[in-house]
Amino acid sequence: MTAFDSNGTIVVTAVTGFLGSGKTRFINQLLQQPGMANTVVIVNEIGQLGIDQANWSFVQASVILLEGGCLCCQMQGSMSATLQRLFTDALARKIPRFNHIIVETSGLADPSALRFTLYSDFFLKERFFYNGCICIVDVVNADKQSAYVEWSRQLVQADLVLLSRTDVATREQVREFTQNATSFTDAPAMAIPAFFSNHAVSDMLVALGTSTGQPRLGRMGALRPGRTGALRPVFAHSAIRTITVELSRPLRRSVFNRAIEQILARLETRLIRAKALLRFVDDPQLYLFNIVHSQRYPARRLDHVQKTKQTGIVFFVAGDTPQTLLPQADEFYYS
Repeated sequence: MTAFDSNGTIVVTAVTGFLGSGKTRFINQLLQQPGMANTVVIVNEIGQLGIDQANWSFVQASVILLEGGCLCCQMQGSMSATLQRLFTDALARKIPRFNHIIVETSGLADPSALRFTLYSDFFLKERFFYNGCICIVDVVNADKQSAYVEWSRQLVQADLVLLSRTDVATREQVREFTQNATSFTDAPAMAIPAFFSNHAVSDMLVALGTSTGQPRLGRMGALRPGRTGALRPVFAHSAIRTITVELSRPLRRSVFNRAIEQILARLETRLIRAKALLRFVDDPQLYLFNIVHSQRYPARRLDHVQKTKQTGIVFFVAGDTPQTLLPQADEFYYS
């Protein structure tokens, strides 16, 4: 797989999945595989803080962050401009030539937006080839997340479904998802460890969307085209609110932990996802912190150098969450 194929096009792969499904972790692991060193990753992030950018700054790949909204809404213009700039800069040798572009969509994005952009923009259509979509599914929380239309849209668009958290899932959870998935997609499904046990991961990516050139239909009637068409993305979203809490100064660990426990207790099932970039008192390092539904994960220290000084936490909550229950910055300092 080369950046510029014999027909002059560049291969683009989408990695999608609902909030907290494990997309970033999968791509980080993917980039460690042979043949993936010279990869450009485009990260589409919702929220006012570039939290995902911090999670990428230690990898070999070039990483471009598209902030402010999901790909299927206002980010199509930014995506088009970014791809054009990458192409012209590589051609002019302003940046190293790359072997592959991976686009990590936001957890609420309709991945057909990327395909639509590549097919509808003349400049991109002549120079880029959309070779398929990998959908990451958190098999432990699939039953909860399937209530959101974004989850099913992502699954319908998949050319390959990869199951995360299979190490902690029950057999019943895996069996139930596998049975239900056939209602949305005919794409092959496997656990992420099984995917990486293959010794030709890069070859699998090249062949991702080439198994058939014919459009396919999921149970919802959504077209999943081959090379010859592109479905116009759907712009409507589920009633999910994004709350960004900026943290202007370092936190005390005990106060932060107490605040998180109080927030989890009062939001209960209304909390879908939270992710944070944090600094603590008397510790110069940055930390990444994640919550998926009610599951809280330990803060992970980022040992690599960080340029950003902005810290905060982004919450994704049910749209009917009362204003009085929403997290506030003060409670992380005075809880």
